[in-house]
Amino acid sequence: MTKFDGIKGQELLDVEQSDSEVTLIFKDNRYLFVRLENGHIVCESVPE
Repeated sequence: MTKFDGIKGQELLDVEQSDSEVTLIFKDNRYLFVRLENGHIVCESVPE
């Protein structure tokens, strides 16, 4: 999963949860959005 190499080893600052998504906020201003779509876990990292 080289897509997420930028967040490996980064300090996790906060976790936010909504009805449909969990957002992980890292120290270097990166966000990882995790949600369930059609029975599959979908992850999106900003910035990539």
